[in-house]
Amino acid sequence: MRFLATSVGIGLIAAAAFASGSGGGSSPSMNPSMGQQRDPHTEAVGYYNSGERQLEKATKANADLKANTDPGKVEGLKSRLNKSLENAAADFNRAIKAEDKLYQAHSELGFCLRKLGKYDESLAAYDRALAIEPRWAPAIEYRGEAYLGLNRLDDAKGAYTALFDGDRVRADILFESMKQYVADHKANANGVDAAQLDTFAKWVDTRAAIHAQTAVATASRDGIRSW
Repeated sequence: MRFLATSVGIGLIAAAAFASGSGGGSSPSMNPSMGQQRDPHTEAVGYYNSGERQLEKATKANADLKANTDPGKVEGLKSRLNKSLENAAADFNRAIKAEDKLYQAHSELGFCLRKLGKYDESLAAYDRALAIEPRWAPAIEYRGEAYLGLNRLDDAKGAYTALFDGDRVRADILFESMKQYVADHKANANGVDAAQLDTFAKWVDTRAAIHAQTAVATASRDGIRSW
């Protein structure tokens, strides 16, 4: 993930939206000296960067949770993960309050809310990010993940299609989630209509052959959050 710099105009960042390669913007900003008045953009960037640091903690906590072999530590790791996500969400909300057009903050807020299980709220955040910058690939992919969480399978396919030509790496990340969705729901339908699941599973199988023929280098995922 990357940070936003106050010296980089948001319009310039938007021009490379599909080639972003991360969940955020560019490099960290320096806080103004004590007593210096902050403009809204500088304030928003400061909160955004703070949120990104909290997300780094969440990413570490998630990795520790996955690697955990001691059942007695699970609850503590989950609490650490959720606390970092909540702190990050609060920072992104502050960034948005300072500058509502900061689409990167809306996108990252959506990520935090989705990981906290607040799918409807996360969709609203993604929708806002994409209303401001329709090409912002992280929000397209994240929203596709949220659609899966809500069993909106056609919408998830639409997100994948939007990414496939513009940001193949993120399309692959979403597709892996789609494959996992099929495996999980074949084991436990969890309220998903059997016919709908079967249709989606067949679509995933068809796309899997295309992916095998047009694979991209794993190294191209460097710097992209994929959990």
